[in-house]
Amino acid sequence: MNEEQKKLQENVVLFPGVVEKLVGKGMEALKEKKFSDALSFFEQALEIDPDHPQGRFGVALSLIEQSRLDEAKAVTEKMLKEDIGSYYDILQVHISLLVQLGQYDDVVAMLEGIMGEEKLPANLAESFYHLLHFSRQMVDDGPLIDVTEEIQVPPEDLVHMLNTGVPEKQWLAIQMLGKLPGQVFFEAITQFLKTEEHDPVLKSMVLQLLKEKNIEEKVEIHKFGKIIIKNVSDLENVFHEKFGKDTLVLVSEHLESENPSLYEMISHVWWHYLFALYPISPEPLNTKLWAAAIHKIGGEMTGMDIDELQIAKQYHVDLEEMLQCSLKIMEIEQGAFKG
Repeated sequence: MNEEQKKLQENVVLFPGVVEKLVGKGMEALKEKKFSDALSFFEQALEIDPDHPQGRFGVALSLIEQSRLDEAKAVTEKMLKEDIGSYYDILQVHISLLVQLGQYDDVVAMLEGIMGEEKLPANLAESFYHLLHFSRQMVDDGPLIDVTEEIQVPPEDLVHMLNTGVPEKQWLAIQMLGKLPGQVFFEAITQFLKTEEHDPVLKSMVLQLLKEKNIEEKVEIHKFGKIIIKNVSDLENVFHEKFGKDTLVLVSEHLESENPSLYEMISHVWWHYLFALYPISPEPLNTKLWAAAIHKIGGEMTGMDIDELQIAKQYHVDLEEMLQCSLKIMEIEQGAFKG
């Protein structure tokens, strides 16, 4: 151990919790889209604790946000090999990186191996199956057009894939079109957002990219039987963040300490639902009602014996209204793209 490493370890003893503080600052910087700052915080944390799971994952996420995909892939690949962090979370990100990099042979080899050897969680099995099928098709079809920032007209092949392909191909088209200049990207996606049949989660991804590109034009969005016409700059930056957090606070009072894994799964389902709705608000705007609904769904998805009436009483809500909200969430959870 060299002198610098000794000093770092001494700092850990002198300042307990320093790694968690650095990781926390990194996560805050990510939320604020200060990606270079986030990477710096995560790297400082890893200098002290090289195997810190969230620190390593944070590095990968920061690199992705800076379009340094090859470097991010190297991080997630090493985490998988060394069994560091939440395996399935890392695996999802790693597979996504392979797809974005066009390394479909690797996707096929990896998913075939995993799906042949182990039983995947229900919430991942379908998504991985579709990605495997899609990657096999891409291996057969050959490479796509190369997209650069110099292109001034949306490539017809990608626009066609976006408007007519299966969700996995549409997702890839969005990733590639997202590399185009803002106005060119805007021209490419207008019809996609107007087509009711297209996946709501993919439409939310498009809207986020429009926000990131600082587009200031009106956009027409068709979702869940509604037509929304808004200036992109007027769309909220984060999908219902305060309402989402307030709802989860209520769930945490019942679940986080006694069943943290269930709480984590419920959080994932809830944010996926809100993301699919974006920019539409949940109806009704009642945190207790939605908290009860996702508590019920979480119990069902994990095979627990649940008492619907008891859950409704816990959250002081009407049973029938709770069941209606649960149904809305499950319709999206079972049908929308998960990436």
